[in-house]
Amino acid sequence: MILWKICSILATVLLFAAAKRLNRMKPGLLFSPAVLAPAGIIVLLVATGTPFQEYAKGTDLFNEMLGAVTVAFAIPLYRNWPILVSHWRMIVLSLATGSLIAVMAGVSTTMLLGLGKEAAISVIPRSITLPIAVGLSESIGGISSMTALFVMLTSFAGVFWGPILIRKMRLRHPVSVGLMYGMGAHVLGMSKAFERGELEGGSATLALIAGAVMTVVWAFLLLPVIQSWLAV
Repeated sequence: MILWKICSILATVLLFAAAKRLNRMKPGLLFSPAVLAPAGIIVLLVATGTPFQEYAKGTDLFNEMLGAVTVAFAIPLYRNWPILVSHWRMIVLSLATGSLIAVMAGVSTTMLLGLGKEAAISVIPRSITLPIAVGLSESIGGISSMTALFVMLTSFAGVFWGPILIRKMRLRHPVSVGLMYGMGAHVLGMSKAFERGELEGGSATLALIAGAVMTVVWAFLLLPVIQSWLAV
């Protein structure tokens, strides 16, 4: 068992390192480690005939480390807290509006595409970080695996469109850039925001946390309305 854990962890680290190196050679979303590393793991598991459950058990160390890494993001949030507090009105209004639009746009789009009622409920938490989104989806009657897919698609789309929107809309304020990345692309967006600067990263961290809380509130407030609309 210990040997299996060591092999699983080593394989994951090597695949991620290789993805990082390839990304430096070919920058872009398709060559991002967030895309290449999971793809490499899937290929490895299929080639070796290893069940994903066994691989997950072998790499549970990474899940345990995730909490510590998430807490570490609070450091730039603390350092830039006075600046963020000075813009609290803009932050609250932006995140409340953004989370509401995300919920309604997700539900409307799934229904227009004919994906069904279960997909419409599962897409509600798509604009918040994955662990919270899955828990919220289960609480409101969604399908957690479908929610995870919607969250990942939203995150990749946010990272892809983020630089384009920043350029087209001429966003220059670090707080605005960070809020957009944090609300629109979750953890991947937060990582991109930190690449631009600490204030952008702190703003993205705040958006990730506060946006999740607001989405949970909107989900439970709007769920009866959405369910009645879906029943029509």
